[in-house]
Amino acid sequence: MKSRAETHLLVVDDEAQIRELLDLTLSMQGFRVRCSGSGPEAVEQCRTETYDVIVMDVLMSPWDGFESVRALHQELQETMPPVIFLSGLTRAEPLPDLGTYVQAQYLVKPFRPAQLVERIVEVLASRDQGQ
Repeated sequence: MKSRAETHLLVVDDEAQIRELLDLTLSMQGFRVRCSGSGPEAVEQCRTETYDVIVMDVLMSPWDGFESVRALHQELQETMPPVIFLSGLTRAEPLPDLGTYVQAQYLVKPFRPAQLVERIVEVLASRDQGQ
């Protein structure tokens, strides 16, 4: 398993304050973090960078989180990293069909920063066990 300093995360959220908070929180935990303000921007970033986990807001524009992940999956195919959706909904709805190679789960807002870090570590461990 990679160290946190070797783990590259992409945070996608259309709200600058949320991106800044997540960037600060995850960077302080030792992760390498890059942020994106939209799904189209995330697709562009994934063309030149490789990420270990994508943290994706659900309610965004111009594409919502699900549309963004479908576009990323179309671009990345089997190299698609796991996705943690951040949802402001009061409960997690069933995830729509996002494609064959997409491993995804929800974290419902509000959440404690430690919960997100724990979820990232769990997702990474699960992915590493599957390899």
